[in-house]
Amino acid sequence: MNRLRSFRFIILFFPISAFLFSCTNKQPFDRDEWNDGDGITFPRRYMMVDDLLASHKLVGLKFSNVVGLLHYPDRFSYDSLSFHYEITRKMSGIDTLYTKNLVFTMGKDKVITSVKVVERDVKKEKEEKKKK
Repeated sequence: MNRLRSFRFIILFFPISAFLFSCTNKQPFDRDEWNDGDGITFPRRYMMVDDLLASHKLVGLKFSNVVGLLHYPDRFSYDSLSFHYEITRKMSGIDTLYTKNLVFTMGKDKVITSVKVVERDVKKEKEEKKKK
């Protein structure tokens, strides 16, 4: 009887623990997988952005080096001294509810001076505006 219980435990424990350990929102940065998606959404970027920031020294690189690493940016600012890669976007119909972007700022010499993750929760912003 004890052997049967032990056998059941082993049969259930290992697949469940393997599943739980494999369900993580983090994965190592991979240049090719960074651009996986349909050109509008990139479902793997949010899992890689922390590793990208931890394992690559981005400040001090030239714009062309960043493009070599991450491909061409999703958007440029009006002054063309900053650009960003979209990590996550949540929509409701045509309205944007939430965005998370990796934003690069560079000098006129095209050398990266800062890199940061910027989040914007439009729904929260509207609620806070109503409270004021």
